[in-house]
This record gives sequence, C-alpha cells and structure tokens, in this order.
Amino acid sequence: MTNQSSVVRNGVIALCSLSSALFAAAPAPAYKVAQSFGQQEFKATPLCVAMSAKDQLVVLVGDGTVVLYDTEGKTTGSFKPDMKPLPSTLTVADDKIYLFGTVKEERTREVQGQKVKTMESIGIQCSVYDASGTKASDIQLPGARSAADAHFIGKDLVIADLAQQSLIFYQITGDKGKVTRKIDKVFRLCCGIFDFCPSPDANSLMVANLGAFQVQTYRNGRKVHEFGARGEKDSEFHGCCNPVNVACLADGSTVTVEKATTRVKIYDKSGKTSKPIAGLGELVNGCTTIPITVDSKGALYLASASKNCIVKCVSGAADPAATATPFAK
Repeated sequence: MTNQSSVVRNGVIALCSLSSALFAAAPAPAYKVAQSFGQQEFKATPLCVAMSAKDQLVVLVGDGTVVLYDTEGKTTGSFKPDMKPLPSTLTVADDKIYLFGTVKEERTREVQGQKVKTMESIGIQCSVYDASGTKASDIQLPGARSAADAHFIGKDLVIADLAQQSLIFYQITGDKGKVTRKIDKVFRLCCGIFDFCPSPDANSLMVANLGAFQVQTYRNGRKVHEFGARGEKDSEFHGCCNPVNVACLADGSTVTVEKATTRVKIYDKSGKTSKPIAGLGELVNGCTTIPITVDSKGALYLASASKNCIVKCVSGAADPAATATPFAK
C-alpha cells in the first residue's frame, strides 16, 4: 500500500514545480537595428525623447527646438518655445508637451581660501505646449532645484532633481504643483546624469542608479526590486558608472543603456538574463546620456549625441551581416 504522506508530499512537489514553470520570467525579447533618422532636422544635440499616446515621437534638441516624428521617421512638425532658460528635458501626457528648464544663478563660494564664482541650480520652469507649439500654461513646481528627467507616474508628475539627488512627486492642480512625496538619500549619481522611467505598474517607476551599477524599482515610494552589478559580462554594467538610461517594455522586460562603450540590453522581468542589441556602434562620446523611449508596438528610439540622430530598434533577430548602425545621411 502506498504511503499517504509520500503521495501528498510528491503531489506538493509536483504542484510547486508547475507553479514555478508557470510564473517563471519569460525570456527577454530579441531586438535589432531598423533605421536612423533626424540628421537633416537636428541643428543641435538631441537631449530628450518622449512618445505620445498616439505614437508621435517628440524630440528636444539642445537649442530648445522640439521636433516631432511619426514612427517611420517622417517629420510631422516642429517648434521653438519661448523659454528662458532653455528646456533641458520633457515629457508628454494627454497630447500635451511638458518642457522643463533649470533656473541657475551665479553664487560665490570660498574654496581653499579662494572666492570662486559658480552657477548653481535654484529652481525649474515648466511650460506646457500643444503639438503645434501653442503655449497652454506655465506650472509652478516649488521645492525642485533642477530637472534632469520627468515623467507622469500614475496621476503624479515626477521630477528627477539632480541638484538634490531626489525624485519629487507633484500633484498638479491647475497651474500649481504640490509636493506629495520624495525619494531621496538613496541614489548614487554620477556624470550629471539622473534617468528614470514609468514601469508597467501604474504606481511604479524604475531608476538607472548608475553610480551603484543597478536598476531599481520603486512602488509608492518604496524600493521593491533591484538588479545589476559592476562587470564586463553581458549581464553586468561596465565602465565608471552605468546604466545611464532605462526603459520598460509592456511585457515587464527592462531596457538598459550603457555609454563608453555603447551597450543596449534587454533584461527579462526578473533582471537575471539579458540580450544585447548587436550592431549599434558608438552613440555617444564620453560620459553622457543616450535618451530612450518606446512606442506602443515596443519599438525603441535612442537619441545619439555624437551622430545627432535617432536610432530605431525593433523586435526580431539581428542580421549576422549587420556590423554597424545604418546612420542616415
């Protein structure tokens, strides 16, 4: 006669194995380079990219100009906002383009007995435009000193404040923002870079904590997951500090971007396995960002500062013969 406890035990083991198989992280999708565009339109370095709900790519370049594209790389419009200081980052929500500029002021400091004049970040300006370049409003965002990146997380506007090394959450009512939460004293930032992105969970975000060589997920202001380590393996982050940028795919996969040398990788939901995108070439020179955004079909758009263009990558196996990014002429 079969021992009953043995049967139960074997049944439990089988059930656990089935559960593990069902809930195991799906493998990270493969991506390949599809095209590049923008070199004819950009008169300065692309600083930031964002995607509207209608899959319109919005690019901010260094002279303050905003250029709009469809997902095939065709220009659909452009405008230059009347902002001082010039905008340095942007986000898009409800077909409105939110532009952010960091206000600086000259300050005198004493360094080793010498008085030194420096420009310090003291606040931010936020102006809202439609796709035609018509200004809708200015929004007051007290408490922030700089804007390195910005996204809407749920109903909150979140600012990456590099000067205070904080993520600041704002509830927007009319033309005013009220601080509802901060995440601070936990980031190891470097090279003047501070990037984050919304995650598939409406109340979560991911941070490229480059000085710690990690990607960290925060939900409702609390860290719930992290992955990454310093090293040269495909699963690790190399150089002095990486990743510089991060993006999320709808299936929960994470896209990480490294500079010097350029590496873009797709990690599975657990952050344990990754797939590099081959054939990208060098997208920047030195320690700087490679801004990234994702459209509704999962295509990636990377801004190259050294080539002054946008590189589009789509899901699919790469052509082994493709050895470099097909930069537009």
